[in-house]
Amino acid sequence: MSVTLPFTIPTLRRSLIGAVSILAIVPLLYFAACSGGDDGGGGAPPSNNPPTGAANQFAYIIASASSEIQANSLDGSGNITPIGGKISTGVNPHHVDVDRGGRFVYVSNHDSSFLSGWLINQDGSLNPMNPAPGSPVTADVEPHSSVIDQTDAFLYVVSGTGASTLTAYTINTSTGLPTPIAGQSFAVGTHGHNVTISPNNQFLYVAAEGSGEVYAFSRNTTTGALTAQGVVNGLMTCDAVVVSNNNAFLFAAYENAVEVFSIGASGGLTRITPVSASPTNNVGGGSGPHSMALHPNGLTLYTANLNSNTVSVFGVNTNTGVLTELQSPPIPTGPNPNFVAIHPNGSFLFTADRTATGQLSRFAINADGTLATPPTTIPNTGPGTNGIGITNF
Repeated sequence: MSVTLPFTIPTLRRSLIGAVSILAIVPLLYFAACSGGDDGGGGAPPSNNPPTGAANQFAYIIASASSEIQANSLDGSGNITPIGGKISTGVNPHHVDVDRGGRFVYVSNHDSSFLSGWLINQDGSLNPMNPAPGSPVTADVEPHSSVIDQTDAFLYVVSGTGASTLTAYTINTSTGLPTPIAGQSFAVGTHGHNVTISPNNQFLYVAAEGSGEVYAFSRNTTTGALTAQGVVNGLMTCDAVVVSNNNAFLFAAYENAVEVFSIGASGGLTRITPVSASPTNNVGGGSGPHSMALHPNGLTLYTANLNSNTVSVFGVNTNTGVLTELQSPPIPTGPNPNFVAIHPNGSFLFTADRTATGQLSRFAINADGTLATPPTTIPNTGPGTNGIGITNF
């Protein structure tokens, strides 16, 4: 479904040239510093902390119980400050997605029949792409998750609590409005929960919670079209997938473990050997990994464990894909951590905790990827805080 806007689009890009210039330099320094170490193979651990001075960002927090989104500023020290008031979404917002250009925000509404879309103003506040209530921009029924490709040209949405569908869209780069790509709708098991794209933009993967599967697709990076590359099963309550920075491995969180797959030339998946599963539930502390985040340097993987109110921390061997638990037992968070995200400067990790008034738990990330404890609580982020989407200028 495409939507015609009856109003003038506000200015979207901010004029912080100095800040953007700093961000352009920081990743080069950061990854250069990390590349000299042995990735999980002994010796001194490579640093997880980037140079200081990363520019401020914007953070968009969704609250499931009030069906709202709140814009915030996010500084380099992990402090969050609201911008304006809360805005109504569809019912029970489940996931929030921000484009890499810092222009568009999309919200998947678990109990509505549409994806919501907003435009980001210079100050980080939001304007609706569509003036209708909740700013609907697609006709996906019960959307759970979306992902934008690395060029900000294509959007992919997973929807349906029963039989689930993956739908591909082009993004209007001026208005942000999605348009379905003809013939690009795929069945993806039941209760499709999460979707991710590989850093090289060539592969897409869907985690299907209800059917316990991961669906693999290759992508035409010019047209956005997908080609199915097989399904792996046996992953009960598979809730999240993420691809390693070197595009060699897929990590899939399910039940009480993370399964590791090698990625073939066409995007197909094969379990690594001899051991592909890494438990999150060691010492009874990591039940129900519901969301994952990979550190920007690719050396540490984190899971938010919904049933046990913890975060599991794994070191990643980038040569073999093998995971090694770095902190045991897993680290306590606030109640019901539904989502986990990392500050673009790599120094802080946030969990979105679904309490009655909502909160974030903020952890400082140590140089070895472990988390400093206890976390700082950021309270009153909205009843049933369900997720956070952060810009990355």
